Amino acid sequence: MSLIAAMQPPPHSKRVEAWVYAIINPLVENLRREVFLLKKGNLSWRFRSRCCEYLRPISAYFPYSQLPNYEDFVADELNPGFKTQFDKHDGALARVENSASRFFDDLMRASPFLEQVKRTLKEYESKQRDNPLSPSLDSMKDYLAEYIAECLVNRAQTLPYHYMPHKFWERYGSEFEVYKEAKSFQKLKRDALRLEGISERLLPELESHRQILCRKYDIPAAPVHAKNSQITDVFKP
Repeated sequence: MSLIAAMQPPPHSKRVEAWVYAIINPLVENLRREVFLLKKGNLSWRFRSRCCEYLRPISAYFPYSQLPNYEDFVADELNPGFKTQFDKHDGALARVENSASRFFDDLMRASPFLEQVKRTLKEYESKQRDNPLSPSLDSMKDYLAEYIAECLVNRAQTLPYHYMPHKFWERYGSEFEVYKEAKSFQKLKRDALRLEGISERLLPELESHRQILCRKYDIPAAPVHAKNSQITDVFKP
């Protein structure tokens, strides 16, 4: 018997279960959300952290306590190529965040943009006095420019009703679309598209690999914790 054959995990392997439950499943769930957001153009980028809130490095998609299982997963020959793909994903994400910060900084230095923010805010406030349904923006006046730039980064078309500036963005958001013609924004779009492609390719590969591991080692695709006491017989009085 060869050394590699001798090292093959046995059926119902707890080690393989750890790969599937602690690593693959969280990655599949989060990459599905990631692809969904990227297709909408929503990077979930935040100007305070300068990071994408819902697009994260691979190792941030599972608890830190599972890092040993992650390291075991990427090191084992049963899972070839995933470390390289994970590194590509994280590199592409870093470029997206850097490009978002670059576009944001360009806007914060652009006098026309800052003047437009002041003008539209003044106009909004004058109309807001006659329309009590339009929320006051007094509490966010000092960072409204940053918030607008964040909306542009995330290509927000509308804002949820409970967001304070939703009426402002509904009225004036289209006026700021012109800043998306900037070279720094176009680079951001290209970087986001590259990340989307990487995530789209990685997701089905992880799903397929999970199926292979589950069939080969006869383990369920997710933990099953059902107990007899939890099962109700609807025909039993």
